[in-house]
Amino acid sequence: MAYSEEVKQRILKTTEEMFYQFGYSKVTMEEIASTLSMSKKTLYKHFENKEHILREIIRTKKCAVETYVEELIEDKSTEFITKLKNFLSFVTSHFSKLSHPNIQDLVKTQPEVWNEIQEFRRKNAYVTFAKLINHGKESGVFRKDFNSDVAVNLYFSAIHTMLNLETLSQLPITVNEAYNDIIKLFFEGIFSEEGRKKYIDSDIMNENNGDIKI
Repeated sequence: MAYSEEVKQRILKTTEEMFYQFGYSKVTMEEIASTLSMSKKTLYKHFENKEHILREIIRTKKCAVETYVEELIEDKSTEFITKLKNFLSFVTSHFSKLSHPNIQDLVKTQPEVWNEIQEFRRKNAYVTFAKLINHGKESGVFRKDFNSDVAVNLYFSAIHTMLNLETLSQLPITVNEAYNDIIKLFFEGIFSEEGRKKYIDSDIMNENNGDIKI
């Protein structure tokens, strides 16, 4: 049983990389088996077809996201600024992947699956970000004189626009640079003076420790 699960996870990891590299529609079951140095019979033993693999990849990702977010929100020992930075780094990594041109291939070939992904992102990311905003206001890191719902909707409206490849192609910067600018502009407006100082100080600490900044 352990060996079977190990093989399954290897298939998922390799196929996910192939989808990102070549696009969903251009990858075949034969190519997946060949890349894994595996017989097609073994591959089909674990997955009925390519869509089956795709849906399992997405299910695994959803579980990982839910677990990460739940643990982040419930963590009582970590300061809010650190939580915020960890959340933004996590979102940035996923955002850059979703903006990849080959992801657009998935939009065209598997619209139902893509809609499921979008719905999951909307529900989970929205709820989590709203909690973080309110937590930030309560802790004094964010100003209290703005409506949390308006702020969250504004943020996700900007992100949704950035996911459009036509918009991205017109910008003279990379996806991550554009996303980081959105974060900077957004939070410069809602940080309290104390919160802004804490955020800047934490950046300085990250530089001194050699950590990657958001």
